[in-house]
Amino acid sequence: MGERRASLGTAASAISVMVVDDHPALRAGLRSLIESDAGLRVLVDVASGEAAYGEYRAQRPDVVVMDLSMDGFGGIEAIRRIRSLDPLAAILVYSVHDSRVLLERAFEAGAMGFVTKGSNVDSLLLGIHTVVGGQPFVSPDMVPLIMQRLGSPECGPFGRLTQREFQVFRLLSEGHSLAECARLLHLSSKTVSNHFTQIRAKVGVTSPAEMARLAIKHGLVEP
Repeated sequence: MGERRASLGTAASAISVMVVDDHPALRAGLRSLIESDAGLRVLVDVASGEAAYGEYRAQRPDVVVMDLSMDGFGGIEAIRRIRSLDPLAAILVYSVHDSRVLLERAFEAGAMGFVTKGSNVDSLLLGIHTVVGGQPFVSPDMVPLIMQRLGSPECGPFGRLTQREFQVFRLLSEGHSLAECARLLHLSSKTVSNHFTQIRAKVGVTSPAEMARLAIKHGLVEP
């Protein structure tokens, strides 16, 4: 990523940012906060992971500031697709959730940083500048979760889930049907059904309702 920035011109060149969040007011507020830094400019803001992937293909911003909980296939799948398109993509998660599980899954998908929405503005701006330079970043409130990870590799009931199984789990927890999961993730109904079977066996739940309760308990979705 450092090589990409070097090709953009002088140090005065503003870093271009794409904001991804499904709340219009928050997107407007983020635009204002980000552009309070003279070295940053918001190139585009979008409301979904699908739109983020499309706009990234078209405009190639230097940094993506990505929410995780949105309609559609969500932020983690958007991160995975953008990084598949561009292995150098600098993606900074900006989420209301301070969950260790989401932190790990976001980094597994290809995020380079994670800042919670409860953090101060300086953390967000520093995170943008850090990931565009090719370095990882987490806001200070997430550091203890990383230390927990070092001491305990298994992450509760979700440690055995593959990345795809975890995506299906989150979508089902948010109220999507198996058919909707298949459509959003571009998978066959049979594949999603197989994932559902594996999730139930690995996590120890029997229905989407139980998945939702477990997800809420672990801070993966909002109540």
